[in-house]
Amino acid sequence: MKIGDILGEWDFNVEAGKVAEFGRAVHDIHAGKSEFAPPTFPVVVSADFVERLVVEILGLDRKRTVHGEQGYEYFEPIRVGDKLHCIARLAGDEVKTGTRGGQMRVVTTEVDYVSVSTGKLVCRDMTKSIETGVVPA
Repeated sequence: MKIGDILGEWDFNVEAGKVAEFGRAVHDIHAGKSEFAPPTFPVVVSADFVERLVVEILGLDRKRTVHGEQGYEYFEPIRVGDKLHCIARLAGDEVKTGTRGGQMRVVTTEVDYVSVSTGKLVCRDMTKSIETGVVPA
């Protein structure tokens, strides 16, 4: 696998009930009362993919893998009723030495969320997964 490779593609319908449910979970008092999804809603859109990514696609050891970082870049708000086409790519994959001298693998993925109706990029999500205890090759 090399940087830029597509790791997965899927479509997601942004449903009012799902937005309201997520809003309650993150204590967003406006979710469910607004046409807009909370800013961290993409975590719902990519949840199934992330689990497949860690275990099946990248082959990381789930017991030694932690969520390292998450960031969102918005170009338009995600709205209830949107249908999003999601494209996940490998953005980085490196082994680093930790502060205690152990090795860790840091894998960065980016997911583009594109509006099916307009073809415009709505959001880009960057995620880092860190597998600790990596044995050098």
